[in-house]
Amino acid sequence: MRFLLVFALVLSVLACESSQDREYRIAVFISGEGRMAKVKGFQDGLKDLGIDKVSYEFYEGNNTLGKMGELAQELALRQEDYDLIVVGGSLEAYMVKTASGKLKTPVVILGGTSILQWGLTESLSKPSENITGVDNLNAELMEKRVELFSKMFPRIRKVLVFCNPQFEASKNATRITIRAGRKFGIKVVPLNVRDVKELEYIISNMRTDGYDAIIITPCFYTENFLTTYILHYANFHQVPVFCHSPGLVKKGCHVAYGTSGYEQGFQAAHIAYKILNGTPVQHVPFERAYYPRLAVNETALTELGVAYNREFFTYVDEVVK
Repeated sequence: MRFLLVFALVLSVLACESSQDREYRIAVFISGEGRMAKVKGFQDGLKDLGIDKVSYEFYEGNNTLGKMGELAQELALRQEDYDLIVVGGSLEAYMVKTASGKLKTPVVILGGTSILQWGLTESLSKPSENITGVDNLNAELMEKRVELFSKMFPRIRKVLVFCNPQFEASKNATRITIRAGRKFGIKVVPLNVRDVKELEYIISNMRTDGYDAIIITPCFYTENFLTTYILHYANFHQVPVFCHSPGLVKKGCHVAYGTSGYEQGFQAAHIAYKILNGTPVQHVPFERAYYPRLAVNETALTELGVAYNREFFTYVDEVVK
């Protein structure tokens, strides 16, 4: 009996050592630089787990759907060159899945939303498509964001959300936001913006049209491209913006509720660790992102010149000055 215990212990130590000594090849498919915080969290997470020998190959779509489609096709053809494929969000996972037909290499989502709606698995608890990862709940949290917004800006009754009906995550989040608006007495109007010029025109004229704030919904389009411009124009025209990631508060967003991309990526590393050590994907369930936080940029709020409820700060987890 003692021999068996010692033998099992030796095997576990050898397995641990082999996973740390081996060099892994990991493909990283992201829509654009807006996903890089997730990648950094993932890389740091693997190092924290003792996996230092990793060769990363990046497939970055430059925020262009056409380019992303080409990269997804290339990655599908080369997937067996890698031990693991990590993707920035649900859109990238969907593209790789569609291009591959049947995925041979495991895919880990660093932080995705509307995972079931995208058809990325039949069950979050038992992945069915060789895909797993972190569900960041960005669509589901939209109701809570609207509630918090109504408490912070009690006088605002009409807001805009920028959405793209082409993307399932955006459609799902927009539907939830509109319903939440009805619940909390806020009229939510979705708009599909085609380019930066149109965005600037809308933000510069939204007050005239009776809209006093913007609520950001999750979508690769806003995360990678529009968010930078939205915050720039909104701050210039003194329009409050409620974002979905605390990381955006440091970039000038007035208030945000959710988990940061870095935190999602770090959590995803623990999922990847199990797969790299031989656990089949179907036995590695999707995980909900840990501990959403409420963050406020106090400096940006002060410069905004818009009335807000000071008592709201009793709810705040993080204040950026």
